[in-house]
Amino acid sequence: MRLFQIPIGLGVSILLARFLGPEQFGQYTFVMVLVPLLALPITGGMQNLLTREVAAYSHAGKWPLYKGVLRAAHGWVLLVSGTLLLLYYLLAFVLDVIPTSGKWSLLSISIIMLPMLGLNAVRSGVIKGLGRPAMAELPGLLIQPTIGLLSLAAIAYTMGLNAERAIWVQVGSAASSLLIASLIFAKIRPQESNRQRPEYELKSWAAAFTPFVLLALIGTFSAQLGILALGLFSSDDQVAALRVAERGAQFVTMSLVVVNLIISPHIVKAYRSNDMELLQKLSKQSARGAFAIALPIGLVFIFFGDWLLGILFGEEYSNLSYIPLVILVVGQLINVFFGSVGFMLAMTGHEKLSFKGTVLALAINLVLCSVLIPFYGAIGAAIAVSVSVVIWNITFGYMVFTKLGIRPSAL
Repeated sequence: MRLFQIPIGLGVSILLARFLGPEQFGQYTFVMVLVPLLALPITGGMQNLLTREVAAYSHAGKWPLYKGVLRAAHGWVLLVSGTLLLLYYLLAFVLDVIPTSGKWSLLSISIIMLPMLGLNAVRSGVIKGLGRPAMAELPGLLIQPTIGLLSLAAIAYTMGLNAERAIWVQVGSAASSLLIASLIFAKIRPQESNRQRPEYELKSWAAAFTPFVLLALIGTFSAQLGILALGLFSSDDQVAALRVAERGAQFVTMSLVVVNLIISPHIVKAYRSNDMELLQKLSKQSARGAFAIALPIGLVFIFFGDWLLGILFGEEYSNLSYIPLVILVVGQLINVFFGSVGFMLAMTGHEKLSFKGTVLALAINLVLCSVLIPFYGAIGAAIAVSVSVVIWNITFGYMVFTKLGIRPSAL
């Protein structure tokens, strides 16, 4: 299902880019990046925490604690999202601290999604913890983006599309996803918990939730830093330029995504068996296979990217997005060439090291964005992203070599 996200996301971006134009598409993109960042206190780590706790409690038959963690999660989401909504409307419409014109007017609509995003994270985590991972991912990864794509297409070819209508479509698709996830949960929830009085381990849950939130914050902020910085310090059309370039560069990494899904259990098995020779073989062969697929895709974008951008997104994006696309593609080719270095560390118990490496790459990305974006716009953001990706891979590759004795990369 995760692979379907890329072509569906591409379809949404093509529709929006063509019907909104660079300025409105940039405004839409900035707001749709900002809302998930605001939602991190309620979504960041919630799914993983609930998956772990629900799986443990249901397996052990601890239904009072199962019921307690569900109530605590729902209470946290409603309390924090309600506080954020109240704070936003107070700062924006009473105290005039937050702008309410231009692209900022879209935030007053999109921020409605905060409780929906939080409750979706709760539903997904609980359903996955009850042993239904595919059903847990279905609403968010497949149904919601598909509803969004079809709705955008219908509005674009009937009423006409603008940024405000596009935001309302996303609000509606988030609500639809929540409804479907709630129906799935109602169907599979354990009947044993119905007559139980809830019990709570709030200190334990809070202690576990904090590192999950920090990891989500670092990961989300790192992935969206370029768009966020362009939205704050550059023009709307530069935001659109980078978003279009990112959609193309995603296709280069598809092979690595597939490889990571396939080899992760084999990495764990080889490491626990202390079979370093097999681990080295897995590393090299998976990197070679992923790079063999990624390289021709990347070369097509490098040599024919301006033509493809013109056909798919419109001629105006040929000039805006081509150079950022090439820069991002080169960075992602290097990423694929190094192979599954992040998964190697995560699957062999070196999560703290991988966290430090991610923080380092984010810091470099932040510094480069602050220096380059004011002068070079989307090109500067693409350089910052690609440099941080290369440094991330070199750092992780060194960690894999020193801690595991494995030489990563396709060589």
